[in-house]
Amino acid sequence: MKLGRRLAWGALAVCALALLASCGDDEVARSTKVFENVRWTGAESMTYHLSFRGEDPGTCTLETKPEFEPGRTQLLRLCERGGYRDDGLAIVDSKTLQPFRSERTLVDPEKDRRTVHSIEYGDAVITFKTDVNGKVSDTTRDLPKADSKNPNPGWYDDESLFWLVRGIPLRAGYDDSYTHVINAGQPRVIPGVEVIVDAAEQVKVPAGTFSAWKVRIRQDQRSYVVWVDEAAPNRVVRAQIEGATYELTAVK
Repeated sequence: MKLGRRLAWGALAVCALALLASCGDDEVARSTKVFENVRWTGAESMTYHLSFRGEDPGTCTLETKPEFEPGRTQLLRLCERGGYRDDGLAIVDSKTLQPFRSERTLVDPEKDRRTVHSIEYGDAVITFKTDVNGKVSDTTRDLPKADSKNPNPGWYDDESLFWLVRGIPLRAGYDDSYTHVINAGQPRVIPGVEVIVDAAEQVKVPAGTFSAWKVRIRQDQRSYVVWVDEAAPNRVVRAQIEGATYELTAVK
């Protein structure tokens, strides 16, 4: 994600538009339900040190609230840097991580701007909405449909990325693809986003030293890397996504 002067958490959002756009209209791109198991056993709160190329550091907290609603889990991403905020929320199925709705709120005090990107998932259609200081625009896109080449299509919201990588099959050599849904002002439904698990390696962060699976989210020979603790409940301990680096500092 291109951070510029505002805080950005760096999942696949804005940078994905540039890096993944080439596969956005590829109807034969493979898409599967890559999320296999829920690793968390209860409510969680994890804090990360967030650093950027040549910019002041920030902090980011990821919160997991199982059964926020019956059968649904709330995922929260709360990030701050010097008054700038980039907060995300997703409501997902508690077992499959399939999304029901999501919201991303950007606050830029310097420009006195508050931008809210939201997504509502229907049975066959996604509704995207963007609200910039009360000025609203919206559009829709079709959800992937099962066919002979993709009999079990899987799609996941951008805001659930740090949870998605925890629930994939965590074994060296795993390689599969899914559909990534984002709304960063230019709504996209992007099939064929590859997720790859490499061998575990030692990762040192402020919270300690961990043996962690190296998970790559890849398209067009570019990768975003997330290190997932080998030990249950398989928390994300470090991530490098575009210009942002996340390092675990504390767990509740």
